Amino acid sequence: MAAFINEKTLGHNVLVVIPARGGSKRIHRKNLVPLCGQPMIYWPLMELSKIAHASQVLVSTDDNEIASLVRKTGLKVPFLRPKQLADDHTTTLPVIQHALEWFEVNVHKVDLVLVIYPTAVTISCQDIFHASQLLSEDQFCDVVLSATTYPAPIQR
Repeated sequence: MAAFINEKTLGHNVLVVIPARGGSKRIHRKNLVPLCGQPMIYWPLMELSKIAHASQVLVSTDDNEIASLVRKTGLKVPFLRPKQLADDHTTTLPVIQHALEWFEVNVHKVDLVLVIYPTAVTISCQDIFHASQLLSEDQFCDVVLSATTYPAPIQR
């Protein structure tokens, strides 16, 4: 795995949270499923490594294997997510709130939080920069969400 080293960063006031739960029901352990020779979570981490300093990225996981894999990239996993934030009914918001609260108590306050899912294997640096710029520059914009359309229902 490549180390988390870069020269151009998002900015000190940005925290990137990656919610990587170990207990996926539809695709068993999907964050670790190999894709092009690497676990799925590897791809967004490598794209982030081009623009974010390792200290700006917090992976929230409840899974020791995911934590170990993430540490091999040079990132720290400072805690394992509490069980009550890792069940089938937990939404992303409380997971992000937990990670942000931990970060602001233990590291420093931030102005901007970006959430990147470990399954976002096609995310690019340009996507990340564009979202952070929209959030930083537009006083009426509080949330940026990526979306796409499909030619048929995704359930198929």
